[in-house]
Amino acid sequence: MAILHITFSLSTQGSIKHAIRQNQLQRDESVLSVDDIFSIGPLSSFEERKSWLEGYLYKDNEDRELYEDIHEEWKGKIAGLTSDVDVWVWYSQNTHEEIGLRFVMSELIDKSSMVYGVDATEGLKSIQPNMMIRHTGELAPNLLMKLRTEAKRFSIDECQRLAKEWEVLKQNSSTLRVWQNGIKHVAEDALDPIIIECAQRAHVELNEEWLIPMRIIGETLGTIDDYLSEEFVEKRLLALAKQGLFEIDGDTKDMYSYQVKYVGK
Repeated sequence: MAILHITFSLSTQGSIKHAIRQNQLQRDESVLSVDDIFSIGPLSSFEERKSWLEGYLYKDNEDRELYEDIHEEWKGKIAGLTSDVDVWVWYSQNTHEEIGLRFVMSELIDKSSMVYGVDATEGLKSIQPNMMIRHTGELAPNLLMKLRTEAKRFSIDECQRLAKEWEVLKQNSSTLRVWQNGIKHVAEDALDPIIIECAQRAHVELNEEWLIPMRIIGETLGTIDDYLSEEFVEKRLLALAKQGLFEIDGDTKDMYSYQVKYVGK
């Protein structure tokens, strides 16, 4: 029986491919990535989502073309999926991958009767109980291989329920969602207080007047304990600068070409 593995990042896709090659499983197994970040941006339609990403995150045509190429590969693979292929969806308990799971279920309706889920967050409790992850892409190939034994088949009712939850998610116009024992829609500026707190802390710890954005972005991503993009946090940082809370020195077209200073109000 052939298996199609579905992941929610290119890093997870690469690690699973590596695990398959190492264990000589590649004849009957393939890996497909839904390379997106479902925690941010509108979900209502592909076109609206692409337009938002272009205006909000993408810095050049290469980013846009990669997104379109991966989407087209996804569409082609799902359209050609036959009922004799088992589907394994790899995810962990964060906003991005939990929403991705629901999106995938909506795409698999009437396509595959054998869908399995590998919940890395839950599976690690058995094989590596002291390990905490934000997303599946943090796991090395050997750990992903061990998690295969944790795969659980979704019932038809579960598949239908998750697909319906995707339809509900699409109807909400929010552009930011967080994980709080489940998916929660929040305002786009909901994380701004955390960004400010991280900037204040970095100023004190480094004893520096000016900070590189990546220091604040990294602190923020580490604090929220969820899966977001660096670009989204940077965009909020620049929005706070427009409000007069930060000063900027340099060219904001490149994350590594400017510095910021928290000045408050």
